[in-house]
Amino acid sequence: MDRSVWTDERLDDVVARHESQFELLRVDMRETRAELRAEMTELRAEMSEGFRELRDGLAKVHSDMLSLTTRMIAAFAALFATLFAALILQAI
Repeated sequence: MDRSVWTDERLDDVVARHESQFELLRVDMRETRAELRAEMTELRAEMSEGFRELRDGLAKVHSDMLSLTTRMIAAFAALFATLFAALILQAI
């Protein structure tokens, strides 16, 4: 294009228009980052609550397994004692 078509005023207008568009883009990016931060904070809170519930559930399972193991040991001890006593009584 011919230089005479692009006057200094036209160039200034183009530059100003681009600067305002870039400023709008910057504002939009700031808003998007703020929204993303808020959503990430909410997600972290939800995940923390979920992990807390999971840990509580696993602690309950652990407690139940420990109780079951204790009862099984007691049952096997009683069975062993009964069998041992039966063998001794048979031997007499």
